Amino acid sequence: MFVALIALVLGGVGWGVYRFIRPVVTVTKVIEGPLIRAFYATGTISPVREFPIRTNAAGTIVKVLVDKGARVKEGEPLAIVSEPTLEFALDRARAELLEKEQRAAEGSPVLAEFDARLKANREVLEIAQREVGRNQNMVDQNAGTSFDLDRALDRVKQLVGEIGSIESQRASRKMETQRELAVAQAVLKVAQWNVDQQTLRAPADGVVLDRPTSQGTRVAVNEVLMKVADIEPSRLVMRAAVDEEDVTRVRAAQEVQVSLYSFAGRLFTGKVVRIYDQADPSRRTFEIDIALDQPDPLFQPGMTGELAFILERKPNVKIIPTQAIQQNKIYLFRDGKITSIDATPGIVIGTSAIDRTEIIGGLTGDDQIVLSAVSAGLLGKSVRAVAVDPRVAVGLEKKEKASTNTLK
Repeated sequence: MFVALIALVLGGVGWGVYRFIRPVVTVTKVIEGPLIRAFYATGTISPVREFPIRTNAAGTIVKVLVDKGARVKEGEPLAIVSEPTLEFALDRARAELLEKEQRAAEGSPVLAEFDARLKANREVLEIAQREVGRNQNMVDQNAGTSFDLDRALDRVKQLVGEIGSIESQRASRKMETQRELAVAQAVLKVAQWNVDQQTLRAPADGVVLDRPTSQGTRVAVNEVLMKVADIEPSRLVMRAAVDEEDVTRVRAAQEVQVSLYSFAGRLFTGKVVRIYDQADPSRRTFEIDIALDQPDPLFQPGMTGELAFILERKPNVKIIPTQAIQQNKIYLFRDGKITSIDATPGIVIGTSAIDRTEIIGGLTGDDQIVLSAVSAGLLGKSVRAVAVDPRVAVGLEKKEKASTNTLK
C-alpha cells in the first residue's frame, strides 16, 4: 500500500513537471475590426515655401534690423548692405541725367547753334528774294538782263537748300539728345534700384527662421543672410520623403494618417496636396506635401513623424495578426498540440497590412491561432499555450503595462 502511494505521488510530480517543461506558444483568436492597407514614410512639418534673403551686390552689412524668431511683414526692412561704388554710380547717373536734360531742352547750346545759323540764312534769303524782285522789275522794263535775274534765282535756291539742310541737322541732333536723355534716365533708374536693393526687405509675411549674418560682415553677391517663411500652423504642411518604389502609389487628395513624435498618442489626418516631380538624387526619395485637416496651434517647423498613405480601408472584417502567417501557413493550437493549415487554399486571405490580415474564410472564432514562431520540430508535439487578447494582438488596443511606481 505504501509503495503504491509513493508511485502515485511520483507520477503526479512527474506529470506536473512535464506540464510545465513543455514548450510555450502564444495564441490568439480571430476578431472583427477595421483594416487599413497602407505604405509608410517619414516626414517633417515645413513651411510651404522658405524665402532666402540674398544680397544683390557685394558690400558690408551696416545694419541688421531683425533677429531670429522675429515676425515680419511683407516689405519690412531686414538689413542694410552698403557699397560705396553704388552710391557713386547713383550720383554720377544723376549728374549725367541733368546734363542730358539741359542738352535736350529747347534753347540749349546744342540747338542754339543750329537756330543761329537758321536765323542768319533766313535773313540772307529775304535779301536774295528782294534782289530777285528788283531784277525781275528791271527785266520787265528792259533795264536789266536775264543773266542777273537767273543768278539771283540761283542764290535763292541755294539758300533754301542750306536752310533745309540745317533744319534736318537740327532735328537729327534733337533726336540724338532725346535718345541720350532716355538712356540717362534708364541708367539713373538702374543705379537707384541698385542702391535701393542695399536695403533687404521681407518678400512675404512670416518669421525669421535663422540667426542673420552679423553686422559688419563683408558679403558677396547672392549670399544668403537669413531665411523668412510663413509658419502659421494652418499654413504649414507635412513634407514626406517617399521612396521611389512607393511614389507611383501616391495620388492627389489621397488620405494620409500622420503620427508626430512631439504629439505622442495623437493621430492626425490629412490629404496629399502636391507631388514633387524630381527625386532627391542622394536619397532617391520624392517629396510629397500633405495638408493636415486639423493642425494643432503648437505645430512648429522641423517637427518630424511617420506617415501612413492609405491605399485601402475596410471598416469591419475578420482579422488576425499578420505575424500569424508563417511561410504561407497558419498554425493552430488544438488538443494541446500544434497543427498547420496552408494559408491557401485551406484558408482564404483577403487584404493584408503590416499588423493585421483579413480572413475571408477557413477560420472560426473558436480557432486558437499560434503567434509564436513554429519550427518543424514542434508540429504534433504537446505544448502549452498562453492566450493574448485578440484586440491587443492585432493592434486595436495597447497592452497595459504593470505599474512600476515604488514611491512611498
